[in-house]
Amino acid sequence: MAEMHFLSSLRRDPSACLARSLLAGSLLAGSFGLGACGDDDTRPPAPPPRDMDITFDAGDGGMLDGDVGDAGGGDGGTVADGGTGACRVEGDILTLATDVVDRSVRAPDVAVSGSTFAIVWTDARSGVADAFVYAWPAAAASGTEVRLTDDFSPTRDVRIAGRTDGFAVGWIDNSLGSFELLARSLSAEGAIDDPIQRITNNMQREDSPSLAQLADGSAMVAWLESDGLGSPATSRAVPLDVVARAVGTPAMPVVPPSLPADPRLGRLGDGAALGWTEAGTVYVQPLTPTGAARGAATTINTEGNASTSPSLALGDTGGGVAFGVLVAGARQEIRMRTVDASGVPDGPEAILTPPPSRGTDPKIATFATGYAVAYRTNEGSGSIRLAFATALGELSSTLEVATTASSLGSGPGLAVAPDGRMVLAWLETDTVTATVRAAKVVCE
Repeated sequence: MAEMHFLSSLRRDPSACLARSLLAGSLLAGSFGLGACGDDDTRPPAPPPRDMDITFDAGDGGMLDGDVGDAGGGDGGTVADGGTGACRVEGDILTLATDVVDRSVRAPDVAVSGSTFAIVWTDARSGVADAFVYAWPAAAASGTEVRLTDDFSPTRDVRIAGRTDGFAVGWIDNSLGSFELLARSLSAEGAIDDPIQRITNNMQREDSPSLAQLADGSAMVAWLESDGLGSPATSRAVPLDVVARAVGTPAMPVVPPSLPADPRLGRLGDGAALGWTEAGTVYVQPLTPTGAARGAATTINTEGNASTSPSLALGDTGGGVAFGVLVAGARQEIRMRTVDASGVPDGPEAILTPPPSRGTDPKIATFATGYAVAYRTNEGSGSIRLAFATALGELSSTLEVATTASSLGSGPGLAVAPDGRMVLAWLETDTVTATVRAAKVVCE
């Protein structure tokens, strides 16, 4: 994958488009296949997914067995091109947990540190929602589950970010009856490193945490804080140390009367950026390394029809912002826009699900010279898909990762490892159960 790492350095360079044009001829003559995801792709259509997966039994301590499930899985065939060569689902779809007690379990989140992916979620297999993490080495067929909480207080909204030396996890806990933000450090292998840290302890209600890795390899967490009585929520953000303790006093990155809903954090330069959707408009607010506002928030979308919180894939010189919109009040669509180092849009708003395709709840990550965007579609019974986009946000190709038994559930979490492997995790729900599934995708 040396070629991929070389091209990655060109992703946000202003001359990246020219560089790709100059490199395309030589790369196409080799095995890299950069242009294979264009309109002239002549690969045969993807074979239908199999209905076999590996099912996790919540009572076996993390062992995996070969039971047959209903989720569609990959068959090892070539099914799409991600801009660096053929992409496919590797192995079978994993069922990490099936919750028959609490259908309100929240969407799983995914992060990567080194060569290990970590998937976090909450479920109520013991009668009360607890937080779990599934550590999945990039080259392994399966991983290991670790229980992060085990008490009688509800746990929800668990989120994770990679760090240079492992992971930081944050969630909302109600052990004191006031919905506080807690955090914990995990090793590079996804094992519990240190005790649980209390980030907040006040009379306010904390909600919607989001974590991101910063340029120096540490992590930051952002969340919403309210009085629980209907007053507008305020945002908070603070960096975390190596054992997931708050460093300094939490900042207020978005000043009222702005009302961020379910804010999403991402790295930007030496600090971070907070993205949120308010009344159909997507905003991005650059932050300092301590979580304070840096300059003014910028408007990302052009039509005021955003319907989901944005997802950020940013770095030293900017990056991409993905979000869902509602076209003509009816059709769900995935769009993205690139921004510069100040969080200001520097390209047009691109459509990643051209009609008649539909999609919602996107999650974006940098991949090779461009981006990978995972999302859920409610076409047919529903499915989880990946869209690959260029550095300019232009759609290259689409990969169907899994069919789902229902169009209900969450959008997928997504993380990409340095070797190009990626893991997606999502929640499927029906009238009885809520199931957490995960899949690994590789691109040759």
